[in-house]
Amino acid sequence: MNDQLNGQLNGSAKPLAGALNAYDAAPEGTAFPVFSAFVDQTRQDHYHQTTDVEGATFDGIADVSVFAQDVSRAIAGADLPNDGRVLIRQRLFQTGRVQLDETLSVEGKVGPYGTGPRGRHLNCYVAFRRVNRTVPLRMVTEHILPFAEAPERSPKPSAEPGVKRDDPRTGMTAVGGIKLSPEKVAGYAQEVGNKIHTDPDFAKSRGYRAPLAQGLMQLTAMHGAIVRHAMPWEMDLETRFIRPVFWDSTLTLFADPDGRLYRCIDENGKVTAEAKLHHLTTKDMEP
Repeated sequence: MNDQLNGQLNGSAKPLAGALNAYDAAPEGTAFPVFSAFVDQTRQDHYHQTTDVEGATFDGIADVSVFAQDVSRAIAGADLPNDGRVLIRQRLFQTGRVQLDETLSVEGKVGPYGTGPRGRHLNCYVAFRRVNRTVPLRMVTEHILPFAEAPERSPKPSAEPGVKRDDPRTGMTAVGGIKLSPEKVAGYAQEVGNKIHTDPDFAKSRGYRAPLAQGLMQLTAMHGAIVRHAMPWEMDLETRFIRPVFWDSTLTLFADPDGRLYRCIDENGKVTAEAKLHHLTTKDMEP
């Protein structure tokens, strides 16, 4: 184990559970095996059906959010476990449109590790390269690798009496939603193989009341709303997954008037994910 990871596991942090210790052998800079990936109509329809996205909007263009599943495939290809990892941030950089059935080379590596109240943070950098060596798509992801027991956390401060929190829907318009079910959540996650999305006992062992919906379900839903507003050619989209979403939740999607900020809000009025468009170009700039 390298010194960086040793330092993160000292003090109040507990050892990582089970096979997640495999990440000790993957220090920063570890390259993932290169493989090829593509999104065809069948794969795209599958992900749209599990997230209630209107697929006809894409009209022959690949939904780049589907390629985000290939990050987990890259990690698994390096013999690193997917079970128990939880995605908390995804940044997607797009330059050009990817066509359905277009094959891209998936090239990635481990970024710097971090740490947080629920465990170590795994960062990954992944590029999707065309045959001509151009890169129409890059992703930066951040995942939690949970500890066997979460370190004790200080209780959140209670809201002052009489002080109301801002409503996260203020100034925004509902643009869609996802009614989750165990079947949809398991179906969306079938390429990933992470038991935290399908196994109630495993989810409880990680401190959750039920299996979690994969964070990327919200990304796909919000990206679908973006495409309905404007088909991106160049895009910088950053998504934060703020709180757990369970496989029996109902989410409503909201957007600001400019179509630059998107939120998923659960049945309790809590923000579960937020996506910000830092940059968007819709003009096709291919020569």
